[in-house]
Amino acid sequence: MPKLYDALVVDDEKDICEICTDYLENMGCFRHIITAADGVLATTKLNNQKFDIILLDINLPKKSGTKILKQFGEGNKNIIESVIVISGELNKSVIAEAMKAGVKHFLVKPFDEAAVQSKVLQVLKSLK
Repeated sequence: MPKLYDALVVDDEKDICEICTDYLENMGCFRHIITAADGVLATTKLNNQKFDIILLDINLPKKSGTKILKQFGEGNKNIIESVIVISGELNKSVIAEAMKAGVKHFLVKPFDEAAVQSKVLQVLKSLK
């Protein structure tokens, strides 16, 4: 039986969460796809569950994506290698800060299904 994965989609735009969820569901390899609309809710979910893929927006209400990235590491169930940063405005300082935290994968909005699925497959292959 093929391995099924768990994903967390973090974005304050409901449409983006729905689109990403649809793209992941279409891949057929996800058991659970959870969404969070703000940084505080995302932190709670990350503290309570291990995710194989985390699509993380940077500009979030209540707690930014960059602050969430700084929480990865010792004692965290989740690993930074699972994170794909998604944002409409990836400037050099945001990319540098995310890369410093260990992020290797980025998607700039607007993105299409093929781009999301390609990135997700890259991350899943790197985790094996």
